[in-house]
Amino acid sequence: MARFAHKLGPMRRRLITALALVGAIALGAPGVVAAASGGSATAAIADCNNHAGLTAHYSVAALRQALATMPVDVREYTDCYDVIQKQLFSELGTSDSGPSGTAAAGSSGSFLPTPLLVILILLALAALTFGAIAIRRRGGGGPPDPGPSDPGGSDGAAGPR
Repeated sequence: MARFAHKLGPMRRRLITALALVGAIALGAPGVVAAASGGSATAAIADCNNHAGLTAHYSVAALRQALATMPVDVREYTDCYDVIQKQLFSELGTSDSGPSGTAAAGSSGSFLPTPLLVILILLALAALTFGAIAIRRRGGGGPPDPGPSDPGGSDGAAGPR
């Protein structure tokens, strides 16, 4: 039993290190995704308001957020809503914008962002993997082997003669 306890220490250290690494990646991933997403909604609105059009490339998420959070005065007194909506439709590959002033009635199929779903799936897989490794190292938990005090006889033969 002492040998098993000795091997458990390095395994725990590896497990803690792996979980810390996965946690650090999970905490840093949303910032990386946001930085690489192609600007923010506020930047898209300001770009359109300052230049009467979009001069930079913005992600679909940023364009949707810009349409959802656009101030009323910008929506009423500029054509930024239509410009951003047109850019969003061109990014999505659809040409029918519907009635002017209404948002697109599409759904992405999930209320969670894709990077968060990926991180959750990876964490679940890691938990399953480490759980399986721990169960396997524990010894399986099968029925105990019959010992020498078996009631079947001292010679080990099974059944009556």
